[in-house]
Order: sequence, then C-alpha cells, then structure tokens
Amino acid sequence: MEMNPTQEALHPLPCGRTVEDVWEDLEADRVTAHALECPHCATARASLDQLTEATRALIDDPAEPPSGFLDKIMTAVRADLVLGRTVPLPHSVGRVDISTYALASVLRYAVDGVDGIRAHQCRIEDAPDHPHAVRVWMSVSLRFGSGQVIALEEARRRVAAALPERIGLELASLDFEVMDVWTDGPRDSR
Repeated sequence: MEMNPTQEALHPLPCGRTVEDVWEDLEADRVTAHALECPHCATARASLDQLTEATRALIDDPAEPPSGFLDKIMTAVRADLVLGRTVPLPHSVGRVDISTYALASVLRYAVDGVDGIRAHQCRIEDAPDHPHAVRVWMSVSLRFGSGQVIALEEARRRVAAALPERIGLELASLDFEVMDVWTDGPRDSR
C-alpha cells in the first residue's frame, strides 16, 4: 500500500517548494521556469545532481553498499537543506553548494569500504586558504589485528580520491581519531 507523504513529512525550501518537488523534477529530467530563476531550487538541484553522480560512482565500486544507503543520504540532504550547512562546489554557473551531511555520508561510505575500519562521526569545513578544498575530521574504529596502519592509509587514499573524482572538491587535510578497537569471534583466554 503506497502512502502519500503528509505536509509535515515534506522538506520545504525558503521559496515555498520542497526538496521532494526538486527531486521529482530531477527524476523527470524537467526544469521549470521557477527552477531556472530560484537560487534555492538551483542549489537543491545541484546538490541532488552531485549526490546522484556520487551514488552512481559508489554503486559501481565493487564494495557492497550498506542497506538503506541512499535513504540515509537523502535524509542527510533534507536535514542539511533545512539547517543550511553547506560547502560551495566548483561550478561555472553561479554558486552551487553541497550539504555537509551528504558529503560526510559519501566520505564515511568511502572509509567503510576498507576492510578492518568503520567510520563514525565526520566533520567537514571549508579550507580558507585553499579554494574548493575541505578539511575533514573523522572518528573511526579499527578491527584488532587487521593491519590498522594499512587500513588507515587506504581509508585516507579513498577519501582523497572520492572528493575530486565524485564531488569536485580537493582534500586540504584529513585527521582520523581512533575511538574504538573491535574483535571478531571469541576472546583469547590467555
């Protein structure tokens, strides 16, 4: 049984349209006169375009995406559009922003694709001295005995590659904070 979203479930933009309206236009490959003139709809559409492209690239990655991955990204996009926390993207026509929550989801996914490491919290800021670059702080947990240094190096490489290839931004700095170490299987009783 399909349910229609209630007005409370929609995510309004300052112009009166909703993120869901912009998403429907994007899926239908439709651009309205309003969308051509409205900076709010243009920003939402550009963010959704970037996320669609990033998601396609991640789907092409041989790693299996976690269950509900796209839903988590869309929730982050909607939340961030309401909260207004964005990072500008390099774009030839006007200003285009991407949600920091959505960007963090893409980066956490890149890290989660590395065996022996799990991404947790991710904070992203503009790098004031590097245009179109960001500074990233991420907390992670590591599997005991998994070659933690190698896992962290691979995670760093994936984040550094994901930003320019999938989002269009450069990595100014990346700091990992190891929050936990986990084990697989029974504990050694020695």
